[in-house]
This record gives sequence, structure tokens and C-alpha cells, in this order.
Amino acid sequence: MAHKKAGAGSGAPTGRSGASAAADRAARVAERHGFGAHRATRALGGGDAGCAGFGAAVVLLAPGIGLTAGSHGTAVTALGAAFLALAVALPLAALRHERHRDGRLPRMHAFDGGLVLTGRTDAVAHPWRDIRVVERAETTTVGQGGNRMTVRRLRFQHVGGQVLCSMAADATAVEIARVALAGGAHT
Repeated sequence: MAHKKAGAGSGAPTGRSGASAAADRAARVAERHGFGAHRATRALGGGDAGCAGFGAAVVLLAPGIGLTAGSHGTAVTALGAAFLALAVALPLAALRHERHRDGRLPRMHAFDGGLVLTGRTDAVAHPWRDIRVVERAETTTVGQGGNRMTVRRLRFQHVGGQVLCSMAADATAVEIARVALAGGAHT
């Protein structure tokens, strides 16, 4: 069997951060499969809620100050006050969201003998012999000037074709690919 899934019953104790709980689940699943030593972990995805919240605050701040400071009517002053309230509330909400997203992020945990993908409540093990590592270069046009930008990505897929995860080919991803190939992954 290519992979086995560990459900919510194998979850971590409450009160732990999402990253720690995922690492504990991955370690238990890897141990059951005899995957050996842990080599690297990579969060898959994330978000820019923090940037969006602070960006919205910057955009709302100037009109909020202008509308409340000027000699406008009550409705316009109230609109300015609402803008200022949002300029304060949005970054706080974004920070709260970012702090609590840790447990929601899927992660890839690389071990000598395979990888374990963790989600909110489950962990799926894949031995390296069932994995194909594919390197791709993706080129896109950026901006109005037509500048081209090339990004190298590594894709980890089941030998049957199902893509398990994809990530930018940074130092961590290259190390994971090295471990995968040493463990018997295909190219």
C-alpha cells in the first residue's frame, strides 16, 4: 500500500501550537512506517492576511483623518470615524487571524524513508519509492513593461501522477529533494 492515513485519533495534545502538533503527528506516523530520522519540514501555503490588513489600514487612515478633521457635516464626520475605526481594527483582526492559522496550514515533513503530509487532523505517509520529484521552471510576465520572471519549483507527486505538493525551489525544498532522491524517489 502506497500510503496510510492517521486520523484525528492520532492528534496531538491540546494546547500545543499547530506546528508542534503537526510535527508530533508526523513523527508518530513516520515511526510506524519506519521512515527513520526527520530531515526537514515545510509549511505548504499560508496567506497574506497580515499584509492585507496593514495595507487596508494605510489606505483608510488618510481619508479617515481628513474626513474627521475637516468642517464637514455629521454624516461625513461619522464616515471618517468609521474609516479610522477600521484602520485600527483591520490590522488587529489580521494579526489574530495569522496567529491562529498555524494549525490550519498543511505541512510536508521529510524523513529518510519518506514524506508525511499533515493537515488539520490527519497525516498521510508516502515512502520515497512511491514518489517522483519533478523540477519545473515557470515563466510569467510581470507588470506593464512585460518583464519576464522565472521561478523554479519542485513538485512531489505519486508515481501514478497525483501531485502531492509543489513548492518554490529554495534551500529547504532542494534539501528535501536531495533526501527524497537518496531515499529512492524517482525523477
